[in-house]
Amino acid sequence: MKKLLIYLAATAAVCSAQAQSSGDFTGFSAGANMAMNAANISAPINTVTFDALGQQSIGVGGFAAYGLSIGSASVLSLGFDYSFSDIKAGEIKVANSSASLKIQNAWSFSIAPGAMLTDKTLAYFKLGFENGKAVGSSTTEVSKNITGSSWGVGMKTLFNKNNFLQVEVKQTTFGAARFDGDIADFTARGTTGSVGLGFMF
Repeated sequence: MKKLLIYLAATAAVCSAQAQSSGDFTGFSAGANMAMNAANISAPINTVTFDALGQQSIGVGGFAAYGLSIGSASVLSLGFDYSFSDIKAGEIKVANSSASLKIQNAWSFSIAPGAMLTDKTLAYFKLGFENGKAVGSSTTEVSKNITGSSWGVGMKTLFNKNNFLQVEVKQTTFGAARFDGDIADFTARGTTGSVGLGFMF
């Protein structure tokens, strides 16, 4: 009986380790997502009003990643994300005129360590470098490239060997920048929640 219990315990331990193998999320993957963005641009100018809080937009994006196994149940992923849609960032008002603000061509590189929660589910934390173009539009249009950083958390769940669902929340903060001809810097930040479908190659 003692030998049988030892055998059963050893078998359960092996099965558990195999069930949470990180190998299912290693290698190249890519997919597309729907994202809800809440972004704003602000500047410390008393004569200018920024109507930017709670500006929300829904967009479409793409993502790609390469996962490296760093343990029996751990993965380190290097990723790239791109937004195909404009991200609303509020409105600037000066006297009787106004201009809409948005962020275009937003993309990021990220590093994301993750751990297997079950045999088909990976949870991860990510840190990223962000890039985009801030655009102000009224009778004319001005733009400025902006860069920053981000952090987020997410989860991937496999439906089968290749297809997976990805859910993620990310916070982005861009560094100070200035439109040509303006007298003050502006800053931009945003929160993105996304749901996507991906494919493991």
